[in-house]
Amino acid sequence: MENNANLKRSERRKHKRKNENNSTIRNILKFLGYAILILIFIGVGVIGGKVWAIIKNTPPISQEALTAQSQSSIVYAKDSNGQWQRVAILHGADNRLWVPIEKIPKDLQNAFVAIEDQRFYKNNLGIDPKRIIGALIADIKAGGKPVQGASTITQQLIKNTMLSNEKTLTRKIQEAVLAWRLEQKYTKEQILEAYLNTIYLGGPNVNAYGVQAAALAYFGKDVSQLDLAESAMIAGITNNPSLYSPYANLEAATQRQHLVLKEMLEQGYITKEQYDKAIAEKLVFKKTNFTTYEHKYFIDQVINDVADELSKKLNISHDEAINKIYNGGLRIYSTMDLKIQNYVEEAFKNPELFPMNSKIKDEVQGAMVVMDWRTGEVKGLVGGRDTSNIVRGFNRATQAYRQPGSSIKPLTVYGPALESGLTAATVVDDVPTTFGNWTPHNYESSTYRGLVTLREALTHSLNIPAVKVVDRIGIATSANYGKKFGLDITKNDMYLPALALGGLYKGVTPLQEAAAYGAIANGGVYTTPITFTKVTDSEGNLILENKPLRHVVLSEQNAYILMNMMQDVVKYGTGTRARIPNMPVAGKTGTTDNYSNAWFSGFTPYYVATVWMGYDNNSISLYDTRTGTKVVGGSYPAQLWKTVMLQIHKDLPYKDFVRPSGIISATVCRDSGELPTDLCHLDPRGDRTYTEIFAQGTQPTTYCTVHVMVKINSQNGKLATDLTPPDLVKEAVFIDPPGRTPAQNAVALDGKYVVPKEYDDIVPPPQNSTNGNAPGDNTQPPPANNGGTEQPPGGETTNPPPNNGNSQTTPPSNNFPPTTNPTP
Repeated sequence: MENNANLKRSERRKHKRKNENNSTIRNILKFLGYAILILIFIGVGVIGGKVWAIIKNTPPISQEALTAQSQSSIVYAKDSNGQWQRVAILHGADNRLWVPIEKIPKDLQNAFVAIEDQRFYKNNLGIDPKRIIGALIADIKAGGKPVQGASTITQQLIKNTMLSNEKTLTRKIQEAVLAWRLEQKYTKEQILEAYLNTIYLGGPNVNAYGVQAAALAYFGKDVSQLDLAESAMIAGITNNPSLYSPYANLEAATQRQHLVLKEMLEQGYITKEQYDKAIAEKLVFKKTNFTTYEHKYFIDQVINDVADELSKKLNISHDEAINKIYNGGLRIYSTMDLKIQNYVEEAFKNPELFPMNSKIKDEVQGAMVVMDWRTGEVKGLVGGRDTSNIVRGFNRATQAYRQPGSSIKPLTVYGPALESGLTAATVVDDVPTTFGNWTPHNYESSTYRGLVTLREALTHSLNIPAVKVVDRIGIATSANYGKKFGLDITKNDMYLPALALGGLYKGVTPLQEAAAYGAIANGGVYTTPITFTKVTDSEGNLILENKPLRHVVLSEQNAYILMNMMQDVVKYGTGTRARIPNMPVAGKTGTTDNYSNAWFSGFTPYYVATVWMGYDNNSISLYDTRTGTKVVGGSYPAQLWKTVMLQIHKDLPYKDFVRPSGIISATVCRDSGELPTDLCHLDPRGDRTYTEIFAQGTQPTTYCTVHVMVKINSQNGKLATDLTPPDLVKEAVFIDPPGRTPAQNAVALDGKYVVPKEYDDIVPPPQNSTNGNAPGDNTQPPPANNGGTEQPPGGETTNPPPNNGNSQTTPPSNNFPPTTNPTP
């Protein structure tokens, strides 16, 4: 019993010790449990706090963040039907063209949804848990390699527009948060539109962001024109552009396209018939070159002009304005007429329209501008014969300043002369004349026509009359009108050779000259040339509206008279090669004295155009070895002008220049510019009268005194005296040019028609005197009959007046050597 009792006590002690041990273990486990639980809570708290901090620092959703991506700009021009056509895409690092969802084909929308996020329309969480789990399982099966993406379309949009591509927990959490927020704020259509306009769809040598740029890059068409097969091809690219771009690997791209079509079929987006047709379709790829564009000279000028206006409007630098053009998604509406632009470009490809000098390596360059003179809109512009794809290069139409030669005469000579009170009938004596230490010469340096009207002087591009006119109206007046016509007249141009003959210090550009001539066509109103009409953002909101500035240069009547004079240049003068059938043309030639620049500028009732030819090296003269002649403005430039303008006008109805009110006609003497007398009809050269037009009030009111009738000895042509045998005396009509010297008369073409200055020295045989005087006592000749005088009664002097500040004849010391004798 005792043993049993001891056993029981022993067992009780063992059991007690066991219970004590179990209690200790439980306590330890309990402690550990609490500790772990505490640690878990601490961990969750720490992680939660960190996650909360990440969420708290997530940027807010904004429409600007989604849509203000770098976007390419588009330049538009009108085609022959007056419809706007895209002519250039301008982009920076990212070539992205935003289009609204309405313009994106439904097949293309469905293709992306089918291959990228098939639960897009059903899931509003922004993330897809089912897809995440599926992607995780697929990655595990692949040995841990990422083989399937889990990002929704919404997540991809967030990553592309608001977050970086770094693979961090912070970015992933923020992406999920933003995707959820985006789903709550915007519709599925808005999200899909933003996604389709931002997704990268390029590949090797292809810069394409968004479906519009991709449609152009791969198929050369607008996204709205894509069919099902093309849509599936583009949708397949996004998974791996470097692999699935058809320009990278057409076989892989085609396999991917078939997968997209299969998914669309299984998801009910297309029928089996549509699927089969798309699978069988042979795609035709047409790559659009986004690094350059056609019509580069015109578009380059558009870019410069838009940048200038943006700089002023937004108060930014020119470089910042250029950056906005290439990245701001602008829509630029140019003034280019594609039909006219193509005519000019085709003409510049024809070597027969340019001189060729086989002895010189350099190629003759050229430039041409065509404008609508009513609106100032430039319709065609080419700045060189370059056929390279270099853009933003040297544009000779707008950047090459060259001396204009005689093409300046309507602008600084005859236009100002009419405004100063001279008329088309005003007569100037074309004879050798020295101004200070300078003696100008005509193109035909040994030919002097004598008395000519301003109309004749302009028609035949005579230099001496032009210089005399500027000397007469004043250098300041001439320069002022040149500025009004848009020319860069500087202080270095305030002398006769520059203003009368075009030897300008800086020169003019073809665009400047075209605009200046346009003012004559436009009734004397100068209109600044423009190359674009407006600029909008990608949504059509107006940013710039470009309206040309206008100011009056000439009266409407004087502009019409000048235009009428310039028509004679083309009809009878130096510009006959510019004639076009069934359309009136007014124009003027120009050539510098070293033949380094040749011009023709002219206009019709529809358009004004300027052609310039020369070498980039201004010291090289224009010479054509095919014809063996030097090149002048009336040769190749006039022919090129005609070639282009013939094409432009071939379908236009005949139209004449509109004659304004206040224009009258009067018959005048062409040797005096005054009303004719009977003597003007009896000139030995024939009737010297003609009908001229005048601005009302400027027509002559006095009668011709240049034509005189005198008695001469018919045998020797000298003035008859009382001693001239009566049977040798006859009356004859001559001209008596005011102020002309014998030396000048000796070289003038009309010199032989000038009244003789010598008296008859024939002495009659002795006869019986009836009055007691010895024969021959009356030896002093009487004055010539009928008003004839030995010395002219006055009139224009051929010697320049003393320098009064308006008659400077020598160039400033800091000027280039003047071009003293430009040719027609």
